[in-house]
Amino acid sequence: MHRSAAFTAVALGLMMASSASVRADVWKSVDPNGQAQYSDRWVPGAQLIKSDHPHESAPGATDSQKSLTAVSDRAATQLSEQSAAAAVRQDVATARTEQCKQAKERYDKMIEARRIFRPGKDGEREYLSDAEADQMRVQARMDMQLACGSAPAK
Repeated sequence: MHRSAAFTAVALGLMMASSASVRADVWKSVDPNGQAQYSDRWVPGAQLIKSDHPHESAPGATDSQKSLTAVSDRAATQLSEQSAAAAVRQDVATARTEQCKQAKERYDKMIEARRIFRPGKDGEREYLSDAEADQMRVQARMDMQLACGSAPAK
């Protein structure tokens, strides 16, 4: 019976030792493919996401490692900002292309129309005089030039 008590004590000691090693910091980093990686060890650019004890940087990190981490974090922030700026430029270019297309279509319709009208009272058409129609065409061309940067070639 004494033997089984010793065995139990050894087993309990091993379980406690293994549970102590499970309690560790968890670091998150992003690989070059953009996939999140988790580790119990610090790597440059990694962020501490779980800790059993508070500390500012990686355990035993030197000043140069802390500096490298700061540089890495700034670089990651700068890349993120550049990516966001590129996405905004792409969205603006797409919107401008669509605005140009709509302005060109409106201008083309006004040029091709023999008579131009606007909705009047009770939904009836109110036809414009030749001078008013010409002024509407000029305005449509100016709108197209503003939206497209210049008059697109036909």
